[in-house]
Amino acid sequence: MAELKLKGVTKVFKDVTAVDNLDLEIKNGEFFVLLGPTGAGKTTTLRLVAGLEKADSGEVVLGDDVINELSPAERDVAMVFQYYTLYPHMTVKENMAFPLKAKSRNLPDDEIEARVLKAARTLNIESKLNRKSTELSGGEMQRVGIGRAIVRNPKIFLMDEPLSNLDAKLRESMRSELARLHIDMGETFVYVTHDQVEAMTMADRIGVLNEGKILQIGTPDQIYNEPANTFVATFVGSPQINLLNAEVDGDEVNITSAGYRMKLTASQKKAIAEKGIKNLLYGVRPEEISIVKEQEDNCCSGTVKFKQSMGAEDILNLTVGTATLKAIVSPQLGIRDGDKVVLKVEVSRSHLFDRETGEAIR
Repeated sequence: MAELKLKGVTKVFKDVTAVDNLDLEIKNGEFFVLLGPTGAGKTTTLRLVAGLEKADSGEVVLGDDVINELSPAERDVAMVFQYYTLYPHMTVKENMAFPLKAKSRNLPDDEIEARVLKAARTLNIESKLNRKSTELSGGEMQRVGIGRAIVRNPKIFLMDEPLSNLDAKLRESMRSELARLHIDMGETFVYVTHDQVEAMTMADRIGVLNEGKILQIGTPDQIYNEPANTFVATFVGSPQINLLNAEVDGDEVNITSAGYRMKLTASQKKAIAEKGIKNLLYGVRPEEISIVKEQEDNCCSGTVKFKQSMGAEDILNLTVGTATLKAIVSPQLGIRDGDKVVLKVEVSRSHLFDRETGEAIR
């Protein structure tokens, strides 16, 4: 188990800066998730830590050691890849034992046997040890891939979108398995994904990455409830946050496209005054919009364009003025397409952003 630090790490491929002066600190025993879209630099960051790529500048520090010049074998890290990469002619047991049989390790057979058995029990695949990898389901193959990393007892585990090739139901199950595995082992996990659900449900902390830069680091609650900018706000949350152009007018914001004005809280007024900003993006998450019977403060009227039934909740797609909004409501309300409704916005839970920079105003 070890702490990981990246200090000013940069990696350029021809004309593309994949990782841009990245500073990152991951604590001992932490489940840290790097979250971002395709091409954000997530996998490159992981490969720089693993030694599969060499940084153009900056330091990669594992524990107390700068490991930039060490080979992948010397770094004592274990990487779980997106694809299972199992040897089809080997049994599960042989696949898991394979990384322990390198001459450099010089491990006795009984220790290899004990490590494989312990990892198999941890991953609930003990009964599969004598099967060929081609006889396994997708979830079982991914467990074997994780087990092959566990047997090495590395300083740190690196996981590159290991669940992305599984079906939705199996992904949900494996998320729980990985979270349990981390708690049981207490090791340092660095996990890369573009899937916000994976990040929010498994991480101790999340680093949101885009174009090779870290935009925000925080707990899942902080990332969701206190987004640092519009990119983080829109990338995390499903359905996506509603963002509308607005102008500050005294104690209110005027949302012209919706044809309504919203009152500001005292803390929002103070933050806007300190920044001296007039043109905003007004953000409200769909679950912070409720349907009420009568007009009151911070309410507006709208029409339901169409409803998406999700079982436990309904997603309403609404037209308010010329704006389009989404709201999450209870199916018990019985709202139908075409209904006229009154919407109430939870102003204290809304988000304000500088329209020019996209940065949050707090």
